[in-house]
Amino acid sequence: MLVAIAFFGAQAGYAETKKIGKVEFDQADLSDLIAFLREGASGKARNVIVDPGVNRELRVSLRLYDVTKGVAFAYAAELGGFDYREDRHAIRIVPRGGSVRPRPFLKRGSPVIVRRLSEIRMPKVEFEDAHLRQVIEELVEATRMLDSSKKAINILLGPGVDPTSPVTLQLQNIPVGQVLKYVAQFSNLEIRIDGNAVLLLKGKRVGR
Repeated sequence: MLVAIAFFGAQAGYAETKKIGKVEFDQADLSDLIAFLREGASGKARNVIVDPGVNRELRVSLRLYDVTKGVAFAYAAELGGFDYREDRHAIRIVPRGGSVRPRPFLKRGSPVIVRRLSEIRMPKVEFEDAHLRQVIEELVEATRMLDSSKKAINILLGPGVDPTSPVTLQLQNIPVGQVLKYVAQFSNLEIRIDGNAVLLLKGKRVGR
C-alpha cells in the first residue's frame, strides 16, 4: 500500500516536478513502487525496465515528509535492496551491488539537517522496552511539533534493521540528535545524515 500527497514545487529532474507532502509505503511491492514512479510522470519515467535479477518478492515500508518523488524513490530503492539506472529513454531497475553508495543528490542539504538535530531539544524522552519503529515514529512527530517551522525531520530504518528491537531511555532537555545517537548505540546501529532524512543503518552500511 502507498499513500502520496503531492503539491507543486520548483524542483528539477525526471521525477521531481512535484514536491510531496507525505509519502508512505506500507509493505509496498515492486509493482507499487513502479506505479508510484510513473504516476503523473512524462518522458523516460514512464518507461521502466526491470532486470530479471531483481527480487520480485521485495517489500518496502517507509514514511517521508516534504520530499520530491525522486528522493522518495531513491530511498525506496535503498530499503528495497535494488538500484536503478537512467538513460535518455528509460529507467532500468537492477539488483543492488554491495558497494553502492548513496546517490549524491540525497546528501544535498545535510548540514541543515545536522543543525536542526542539534537545535531541536526534547523536554522529555521516556521509552520502556518500546519497539524501535515506535521510537522512530515518535521522534519524527516530536521534531515536527517542536520545530518552529513545523517541519518534521525524516528518520528511516535501513535495510535489515529489526524494527522490534527494544529501546529503553529516560532523558530530559536533550537535542534530538543526541537522542538518536543513544538509540543507535543501544541498537548497534550507525547514523547517516542526508539532506532529506536521517537513516539508522546496520554496521558498515554508512555511505560517505
